[in-house]
Amino acid sequence: MKNVFTLALSIAGFISCTETPLQRVDDDFDVSVQTPAFNENKPVILFDEGHNNFHTSQGLYQPFARLMNNDGYLVKPLSTPVSADLLAPAHVYVIANAKGVGDLNDTPAFTEGEIDAIEDWVLNGGSLLLIADHFPFGSAVEQLANELGIEFQKGMVQDSMFFDQRSNDHSQLVFSKANKLLASHTITDGVDQVITFTGQSIKCKDSTCVSFLTLSDAAYDMTPRTNVVRDGDDTRVEVTYDTPRSAKGRSQGVALEFGKGRIVCLGEAAMLTAQKTRDNNPVGMNHNADNKQLALNIMHWLTN
Repeated sequence: MKNVFTLALSIAGFISCTETPLQRVDDDFDVSVQTPAFNENKPVILFDEGHNNFHTSQGLYQPFARLMNNDGYLVKPLSTPVSADLLAPAHVYVIANAKGVGDLNDTPAFTEGEIDAIEDWVLNGGSLLLIADHFPFGSAVEQLANELGIEFQKGMVQDSMFFDQRSNDHSQLVFSKANKLLASHTITDGVDQVITFTGQSIKCKDSTCVSFLTLSDAAYDMTPRTNVVRDGDDTRVEVTYDTPRSAKGRSQGVALEFGKGRIVCLGEAAMLTAQKTRDNNPVGMNHNADNKQLALNIMHWLTN
C-alpha cells in the first residue's frame, strides 16, 4: 500500500506571517454550560504555556479555557518551566502541543527535572491532560509520555473507512457508538460520536489503561519525513507522510489511573477546541457537537 500526505509548515507557529492564518479561534462558538459542575471550591486548571506551545489558553485553545471557566474551573496559564511548587496548588495540569526547538521543533520540550516533577505530582494525586498530535508534537513530548507508560507513534494516523465524510479527509477520524470505536466509559457518557482532526496514534504500555477512542482495524500510521526549505528570512518545513503501517490496536484517546492520580492522553488537539480554517470551515467542537461534551467529561473525570 502506498499513500503519501505532504504538509508544509513554517517554524513560527506553523503559519506564514504574510498570509491569513491556517487556523484561528472561532469566537462565535457557544461555550456556555447549562449547569456548571462547580460553583464553589473551584478546581484549578494549570495550562502549560512555557514550552513553546502551539496551543495556549489565550490562543487557539481559548474556547476550551472559556468552556472550563464556565463549568466552574479556574484556568491559570503557566508560562515558566514547571516545578513541584508550581504544580502543588493545581488540580489538573494541561499540556497541549508543546514543542521543542530548532527548525523541526522536535527536540524534548521538557527537562528531566520537569518530567520527574510531573510524574511525582500525578503519583501523589494530581491529574494530567496530555495532548500531542501529528509531528513534531509527539517527538517533543515523547520522553514525558514514556515515563507515564504511554507510547507515541510520532507521525500521523489515517483511516480509509472510518473518516469524516463531510471533509473527505482520511486523517479526520470518526469514533462513534455506531461504528463501535467509541468505548463505554465515564468520559464518553452522553457522547454518541467524536471526530478528531489529523493527529497521531498512541498506545498504553499498561493493560489497565482504557482506550476510549480506539482505532479501527483499517487505520494506518504514516511515518514523517522532513525537508527544511530556506528562502531568505523565511524557513519552511515540508513534512511528507508515507510508509503506512497498520495502527490496529492503537488509539487516539486513553485514560489511566497513575498512582493516586489520573491521566488522559490524546493523540489529537483540535477535538477539544473550536477553530475556523482559512476557508472558514469549522474544526473541533464547533464541527461536532459531542466533542464539547467530551471535553467536559474528560475534565470531570480528571477531577473525580
